[in-house]
Parts: sequence; C-alpha cells; structure tokens
Amino acid sequence: MNHHCVGKILLGLFAMLPLLVAGGCDSSTSPSPGLLGGASGGTPETGGAPGAAGHTAASSPGTGGANPATGGAPGIAGDTGAAGAAAGAGSEGGIGPGGAIDSGGVTTEGGATESGGKSAGGTSAGGKTTGSAGATGSSGGAKSSGGVTTSGGATPAGGVTGSGGAGGKTTGGTAAAGSSGSAGATATGGSRPAGGTTTNGGTKATGGTTSAGGTTATGGSTIVINPGQCDATTTPVARHGQLKVVGNRIVNQCGRPVQLAGMSMYDWSQQGRQFYNADAVKNLAGTGTGQKKCAILRVPLLPTNYPSQMARVKTVMDACIANGIYCMPNWHVVGANANATNASAFYVELANAYGNTPNIIYEPWNEPTTTWPTIKTYHETVIAAVRPIDPDNIFMLGNPQWDQRPDQACASPITDTTNLVYVFHFYANTHKLAGFQPNIDKCLNAGFAVFASEYGGVSSNGNGTFNVTEMNNWWTYLDKNLIGSTNWAVETNGETSSVFVKTASATGPWPDSDITDSGNNVFPYIAKTYDLTMSQ
Repeated sequence: MNHHCVGKILLGLFAMLPLLVAGGCDSSTSPSPGLLGGASGGTPETGGAPGAAGHTAASSPGTGGANPATGGAPGIAGDTGAAGAAAGAGSEGGIGPGGAIDSGGVTTEGGATESGGKSAGGTSAGGKTTGSAGATGSSGGAKSSGGVTTSGGATPAGGVTGSGGAGGKTTGGTAAAGSSGSAGATATGGSRPAGGTTTNGGTKATGGTTSAGGTTATGGSTIVINPGQCDATTTPVARHGQLKVVGNRIVNQCGRPVQLAGMSMYDWSQQGRQFYNADAVKNLAGTGTGQKKCAILRVPLLPTNYPSQMARVKTVMDACIANGIYCMPNWHVVGANANATNASAFYVELANAYGNTPNIIYEPWNEPTTTWPTIKTYHETVIAAVRPIDPDNIFMLGNPQWDQRPDQACASPITDTTNLVYVFHFYANTHKLAGFQPNIDKCLNAGFAVFASEYGGVSSNGNGTFNVTEMNNWWTYLDKNLIGSTNWAVETNGETSSVFVKTASATGPWPDSDITDSGNNVFPYIAKTYDLTMSQ
C-alpha cells in the first residue's frame, strides 16, 4: 500500500454475458496507511505541529484543469493527514472527490520519509537510499501443478487437452468470449467521509452476492473441463493448482475461472510482523473454529528490510505451501521511485526457491505514483529477471496513482510475456464504486484480468468508519466479475483497518473477542468466497 490506497456519476453502459462455470504499528511509529497524504505541518524529523486540514481547489488530475463547477474536468481531492510525525511515520490520506493531490509522508524505496508534502505538480524534498541485492537461492526443480493431466482423447471445440503424466500441467481451455462496454468517467464532487470514528459493530456487511456472471473473457474459446481434475476438496491449491490468465480471467489448471479472497499482512511495525509465523498462517488458512479460510495471503516486505528480513517472507511462503493456499510476496514500495535491481534480486531469490510451485504470485511494485511508461519499464525489467527461472506464475502489476489507474496500463499493456494481472487498490469509505468502476471496466472490456490486491472498508488513511453500504457495493461488483481480493490488514495497531484488536494472539486461532469491527465484516466475506473457490 503505502499501506492504504490511496463522487456526479457518468454512467457507463456495460454489456455483460454470463460466464459458464462448470463444477460445483503502533500507529505512532508507523505511517498511517493510505493512498495519498495530507498537508504537512512540520518536518518529520522535528515533529512539528500538524498542518491545517482542508482540500485544495478541484483541478484536472495532472493538468490543473478548470474547476468542475465551471464545466472543467473532474478533479481528485487530497485528504489531509496528520503531519509532524516521527521520521518515517508520515500520515497519508486518500484520494477524495474534488480537490488536488496531496501526499504527506510518502516512503520511498530507501525508507526515508519525505518531509513536507507533495501537492499536484510538485515533488517534496526527501532522500532515498537503496539496499543491497541479496544472493539468489538455488535453482528450483520442475513445477508441479498439483494435478494429474489426462492424455489422448478428442478435444472439445476451442480447447486443448493436456498431455503428460503426474505433475504435468494441462493447458486447459480459454474463457468464453464476452462483450465489451463503454465505461464512464470518474465522478467528482462531494466531500470526504469524516475519519477517526469507528462503527458500533452492530451492522455487518453482507459480503456481496455470489454470482458466476459478469464480464467474460474476450476472444477466447470454450473452456475445457477434464474429468477427474479440479475436484479436490482439501485445499485451494490442491483443487486449482497452477493458475494462469486467459482473457480477463484468472483460471485454474483445468481452465475454470477462479476467485481468490484473503488477507494482506503488514510489514510496517511489529504489530503486523508478529503474524509472519507458521501458526498464524495455518489459522488464517484453516477452516476450523477461530480460523479464517483465506485462500491467498499477500506478504509485504519493505525494501529496507531486504535482504536482512527475507527469512520472514520465506516463513510465510513455506507455511502457505504447507497449508495449500496461494502466496503473493509484495515489494512494498510506495511512490515514484522503485529500484528495479533490488526488486529483481528479491524476486529472483523467491523464484529460485519457490518458482517450481504453483503457490507463488509476484507483486513487484505496491503503489506507484509515477507515469505508466516508467512503471511499465520497471515491471518489464523485473519480469525479465524472473521468467527464465519461473515462466508460468502470475505477476500482479501496479499502475499509476496508487493503483487507481489500471485503465492506463491496459491501454498500453506489457506484451512480451503472459500471465499478467493489473491490480487496483480502494478504500470504500473514501473511494466510491461509482467513481472508480470505469477504470476497472476498461481493463475487463479490453480483455485484461484485474485483482484488488489491497482494499478496506474504512477510509484510505486506515481509520474512519467501516462503510458497510459502500463495501457491500464493492463486494457485489467483485463477485459479479469474479475478481479476487486481499484485505488490509493483518495487524493490531489500533487503526480501524486492523482486523485484530491490540491484545489478539500472534498465532491464533482467534476467538470473537480478538476480532475488530473491520474483521467482523471482512472475515465472513472471505469465508463465503472460500466456499465459492472450493466449488469452482
């Protein structure tokens, strides 16, 4: 994130065909998560007084266009965040409707917090250091897909029957063709929801509706289901095996679309790092009492913690494999500067250790704030370093404006490799679906897969009320389009985005008394989606 991502609606017409699916920190010592930051009121080093809150005048993002009230392009509002925090702990706000972008306390790859803030069009002062690249691990063995492929036989129309013995991978089929629809522009106007308050816990989000419909993959052929495969009932990886991208869907080893839901862990402080252990992973993945039924875990590592704390990532990765769930190591850099050399070393080490498993998914830039051409070049560099070791596993790709412009990436996609997914981040109390959805729909309609690799029901600064109504709108949309997600965050720092209270066990299982209001809303959605995942 940084950790959290950073409303008149122009309706987009979106024609959909149903998809045929066969088969049953202590907050005072770590940055407040968010997508954008607020105005600074003193340098972090001296702990100056917090800056005045408020929004700047609306302007067209990146161009300083006319005020929407006079007919200009919609603006993006900056949320103010508490400034004057300790070094490395700048508070960040979110993207709100109608103002200019503020950033206050963006952590660059070297870990230094930029003093002051960044208003639209300007960059604040701040240094950056880069860590040294770690040694790569030993080369992995042949990849096991977790299933046995069939050989011979007639191939149904449009599909390919995989051949080979145990451990081989079927090619499967591709998703059914779907229609595209035009997307509307991002809405503007309105005021930012008030932060800082928590809900009383009485009302819970329903978690959306389960649906196999939504936008279908474009340009594909009939999905092939091979009898005897993808029917395991033990774990998500046992059932789905090697994932790949077909059209705008993530599909499993049999070519069936699959939706994964889980949690994002937290590397900003010990309140999150305490959960990087095998028992916590087992209980996040398990299906028993006090366990949370995550099919996937996102595992952030701050660049300044590599390679010294690589062991923590590997502990979680090993535990995910042992418990049969997917794992997404995330190079958790926020801002305009990401070091492709260091990130490549991180993912090459992981690919050497785990590239022969179907469990690993790569996410090489958490929340970029620079232009797509720059981000694209970075992604291409990291991917090129990994693909000779792991040619198959999925890359999740960040994009401009704190992962809120996947449409820009999909308009100029990376084309020299396959199995790519474009991510988006949202916080429901700040980012309303109606204003955000067009940027996602443009990718789906163009035939590209997407994934919500970080989201919350609260505000983009990690606090504020859990917005049950808006979160349900988002979950319904994700379910309708079979879009996977990982919620922010597994930690106990007291922010309303935390799913565990400050006194919660670091290992689990977790009784109801260990769960926050956010967790009481999010965990039922994850559990419901797990049941869907195990029937796909």
